[in-house]
Amino acid sequence: MMIRHTLAAACLALSSLAAHAGLTTISGDGWPPAGSSGLDGVLFNVQTDGNVTVAMGAHAYKNSATMPNDGQSVFYGQSGLYAPDGKGYANWSFDFAWNLGTCSSCTVTLGVVSEGHSASQDLTALGSVYADSWNLEMSFIPFAFDAFDPSSSVFTLTVDDRSGAVLASSQITVDVPEPATLALTGLALGAMGFAARRRKSS
Repeated sequence: MMIRHTLAAACLALSSLAAHAGLTTISGDGWPPAGSSGLDGVLFNVQTDGNVTVAMGAHAYKNSATMPNDGQSVFYGQSGLYAPDGKGYANWSFDFAWNLGTCSSCTVTLGVVSEGHSASQDLTALGSVYADSWNLEMSFIPFAFDAFDPSSSVFTLTVDDRSGAVLASSQITVDVPEPATLALTGLALGAMGFAARRRKSS
């Protein structure tokens, strides 16, 4: 089952974004459109080639728009399920968006590799401009995913032209370590941020 955020295509204008070396929020140009709850503050790996833009991100499901990350493409998720809403989704979701610009014959593909299993989905029919948030506890994934186990999942959003040449591609990794490891990772990232702030202020 999808965690669907219906987004008005007219409000999303990713093509105006420049390529970024690190994770960034998508802002301006009506992003996120009114009613697209859950994507505010999400960090994305945004890649642009010409007028084609793709973006991949991840957030803590129903908890926070951001997760601990390395600032480039790796997010650190929390194991287990978010069950208060009765759906039993994993504690984190992955987010994706694209704008094909003027490329009317482009193909959009979402690929997932997780713990030795892989899946891909042709998303072209969703339109030339699109954004959404999905969870590995949904039917799109044809393999069993245990939200309680440590895991590493790689998500790739790719746009190809008619000849099959890749025009733009964005990739992120969501690592779910043992709970104790995640706590240490959070502390380490927090310490690094504090040290950087101290250096700036001195």
